[in-house]
Amino acid sequence: MQDIRNPARSRPLSRNVKRLMKAARASPDNPNVVKAGRDMALKDLAYCDLQGNIFMAAVDRGIAMEQFAPMFMYSQLAAVIDFSFFHPGLQDEGSLPDYLQMPMLLKSPDLIVDVLLWIEGIVRKLGDGESPRAAIVREVSADTPAAPAIPAYLDIDDSDEDTAALAEKFAYAYWLGYIYRYESLLHEEASRMVFEVLDEPLMRETYEQLDFGDTDLADCAAEICKRLDLLIINRL
Repeated sequence: MQDIRNPARSRPLSRNVKRLMKAARASPDNPNVVKAGRDMALKDLAYCDLQGNIFMAAVDRGIAMEQFAPMFMYSQLAAVIDFSFFHPGLQDEGSLPDYLQMPMLLKSPDLIVDVLLWIEGIVRKLGDGESPRAAIVREVSADTPAAPAIPAYLDIDDSDEDTAALAEKFAYAYWLGYIYRYESLLHEEASRMVFEVLDEPLMRETYEQLDFGDTDLADCAAEICKRLDLLIINRL
């Protein structure tokens, strides 16, 4: 199978972008103090919840988070969703241009995962000299478009798991998707930018070190992101 490089991943963050990301978090007087981000509205938290459910839908298909997280965070679908969040007046479906309405209409997390897998499958089977956009248009125009399928390069975990282990996978996936969107909204940064400085292994390590008891994630997400922002400040 032809290996297609994700164009988003082929463009690492520039030094200037990293400087701006660090400046958005660090106090000019004390680099160990994180600046307060914008206030999160209930609608913002609903978007975080949606993304948490998207990540859980991937677990439901047997896709490990170390594989799904970069696939989603670097995807053009995530980029379009980012754009609709960061521009005033574009968060209401009635005010969205046609090309921005699609992600807002995909209310089902399962459907969003299916769309992402469908696009990923098409892009990885490009014809000679064919662009990803042309391949997707060709598939959409076909009389019988290919059904969404999990790309063969993903390692699917189809082993029997006990309930506790499976529940932990879902819990981590929800947390990961939720916090990624929270961090992105908090600093109005693209998913790709957030993932570049908070990759999945680092997030998993952070998750395993946290102990918030029965505290609702919506109530402690701000504190989690403060800790993550300190990590970013020290890494950039």
